[in-house]
Amino acid sequence: GGNGGSVALDGKALEIAGVTVTPPAAWKDLGPSGMRATTYVFGPVAGDADSATVAVFFFGQSQGGDVNSNIERWVNQMSLPDGGDPGQAATRDDAVIDGMPAHHVQLEGTYNAAAMGGGMMMGGQPVAKERYLMSGIVLEAPQGNLFFKLTGPQKTATAMNEAFLAMLRAARKSG
Repeated sequence: GGNGGSVALDGKALEIAGVTVTPPAAWKDLGPSGMRATTYVFGPVAGDADSATVAVFFFGQSQGGDVNSNIERWVNQMSLPDGGDPGQAATRDDAVIDGMPAHHVQLEGTYNAAAMGGGMMMGGQPVAKERYLMSGIVLEAPQGNLFFKLTGPQKTATAMNEAFLAMLRAARKSG
């Protein structure tokens, strides 16, 4: 709901893979770490304990795997409370943004947050986070596939997702 023009994309522009995207200033930009080109954090909004995050990944030309295998991997990190098939429950849509194919997948459920590698093994057990939203976009950028993955508790992630989708719709080829 709400008016579509409510999202201000007034943050610091990110140039990556031949694309420029501009996030809202309300997002905290944590900068690059490991495989991530950057991570944005937002929230939490009232009623949620955790913030939502957008992780941006770029592995290089023809690196990082194809579109479908990444989307399937993201979907399979989610499980449904009723034991249903997350692949069936996920909504997928494709668009073309400034001449670049974009592939979006979105799903609500339990996010099985794998312990991230790089010495951050928190006991090794994945943490199951209930009532989460996952919204992922693969953008076929000029220099290779660019991966954007939003996860967070439903209220906070839904608010962040509105700006996330607006940011991607406004993506432009650099130069």
